Amino acid sequence: ATLPRDAPPRHSKHGIRVICIAGPTASGKTTFSHKLSLALRSAGVPSVPLTVDHYYLPLDRQPRYQARKDRGDVDYDSIESMDVKLVQEHIMSLSRGETVMTPVYNMKTGYRDPPGKQMSLAAGGVLIIEGIHALNPEYTSDIPDNEKYRVYISPISMLQVDDCNVVKSTYHRLCRRICRDFLFRGNSASKTLSMWPNVRRGEHTWIFPHQNNADFVLNSAMEYELPVLKGRLEGLLRTVRPDDAHFGTAVELLGLLDRVPTWSDGAVPVTSLLREFIGGSAFDVH
Repeated sequence: ATLPRDAPPRHSKHGIRVICIAGPTASGKTTFSHKLSLALRSAGVPSVPLTVDHYYLPLDRQPRYQARKDRGDVDYDSIESMDVKLVQEHIMSLSRGETVMTPVYNMKTGYRDPPGKQMSLAAGGVLIIEGIHALNPEYTSDIPDNEKYRVYISPISMLQVDDCNVVKSTYHRLCRRICRDFLFRGNSASKTLSMWPNVRRGEHTWIFPHQNNADFVLNSAMEYELPVLKGRLEGLLRTVRPDDAHFGTAVELLGLLDRVPTWSDGAVPVTSLLREFIGGSAFDVH
């Protein structure tokens, strides 16, 4: 609640043109950007959210795809997989009040869905950009620092489930991601678990080095998440076979879920950040 209340005065006093929202995977960046934009517009500040994760290069232009034509070689957590030039062009065009056609990236195919999405920003408005690389200065190098406001978001929770076990923030995000990847990207739990070590390496390389530059840190954890996620996760995790290299992680997650009850998602509001991972969101988050 603090950021939406403080942002309009900062906008009028300091001329904030861009709010950058970044954080590790499955932090809830997209939902938060939409909710922040809505709060700013309610306060009389024009704003639109721009998801830079839609600016992945098409598969046939991905550098690591060229050698073997194997999509498994593509590192989607590296900035080399992004169309940085197009991101920069659209950020500057939107900040000048121009209309752009933003890409819509299809994670299942690896290509952009035509024709894209038309977007514009009213004069004097605030552009909200979000994505894992949104705090990387390469994206906003043409925007003066005093016209940018940086937000770092992540679920920061050490929820204690019994006398000996806590829920690591890393596992918190992994549970979110397994559900989201199955629902919206067509990935099995085994596939998501196989990508996780590379995702973690990418976070240490591309995301965490920029977190100390943030003006605001947001904790996106909600203590009721695990019981709601449990009903979806258990079935997905039980499909991981004993001969799978990541079977041990699946068993560990199942053991964690055994310590919490199962709750229905019926009481989860459609505006909740959790809806980004379980479906039914009121916002366009995928």
